[in-house]
Amino acid sequence: SGDPMKLMIQGVWRGDTDPTPDLDAQRMIHAGRFRDQITADGRSGFVAERDRYHLYVSPACPFSHRVTIVHALKRLDSLVGVSVVHPIWNTPDGWVLGDTALSTPDRAGNGFTSLHEAYRASQADYTGKVIVPVLWDRKSRRIVNNESLEIAGMLNRAFDGIGGDAQVDLYPAVLQPQIDALNSRITRSLANGVYAVASARDQAEYDDAIGELFGFLDEWEARLVDDRRFLLSDRPTLADVLIFTPLVRFAAVYNPLFRAIRKRLVDYPRLAALVRRLHDLPAVASTVRFDHILTHYYDGDWAVARRWGIVPQRPDIDWRTGSKE
Repeated sequence: SGDPMKLMIQGVWRGDTDPTPDLDAQRMIHAGRFRDQITADGRSGFVAERDRYHLYVSPACPFSHRVTIVHALKRLDSLVGVSVVHPIWNTPDGWVLGDTALSTPDRAGNGFTSLHEAYRASQADYTGKVIVPVLWDRKSRRIVNNESLEIAGMLNRAFDGIGGDAQVDLYPAVLQPQIDALNSRITRSLANGVYAVASARDQAEYDDAIGELFGFLDEWEARLVDDRRFLLSDRPTLADVLIFTPLVRFAAVYNPLFRAIRKRLVDYPRLAALVRRLHDLPAVASTVRFDHILTHYYDGDWAVARRWGIVPQRPDIDWRTGSKE
């Protein structure tokens, strides 16, 4: 692929690195490197406190969006602050902050104008990608965690004792093994799966990725039952949050831009209905920012359009009259 990559090498921001094959394989992977935990009792070294922690998020990014949904559902506005990066990330500085219609200044009081500054402040010799979301500790002035699912889990439980909405539990003990198993499937087949389709380097890679993605969607369309409101119960769990963020982007981004055109979201009536039910939950609709999503994905930095030689699989639509309702 050979497009320049943006990453830090030994604490120095590089917006123009020629990728090695190893780096290029990591291009679409959203794995966090900071993995500390906030706990209610503080045994982890990070105790849950009001106004101590801060989120740097991108409403465009489906991984970051997981965290803003949990933040909204748990009503953490008064406990954990939020700064919003600009959706156009193919700038010389990558993800940037600033007072614009599509971004905020750094509200954590650090004065950062680029997200890579938070990484350097946390680890002076940091080497790797600069990704969102970032959970920042204002007290020790460093990143606590940048793994979206782990941050979502912390927001779900750690702040209940100091004002989080304890009525909302997205990770109930009785369902945890099922949630964990489904989350790993969603992450592999759907959340990372759409990026595997987008970044396929040849026809065989593309065909494999398409099979993985639509195999998962076909399976869960069949497994959803009409007498259960959400994936695993009548109340939403972290699994619903994880499936929602790629699916809500599917019609606008992944189907047309990533060439995932075998089926449309509307061809999955149960999955589409699930997306609508989640969107209708209090506070979730406000986290879905199509101004960010469309600006980010259609800003010309997605190499998909320039990856020639791959023929999309045709849409699985039966045009015969009366063949389908």
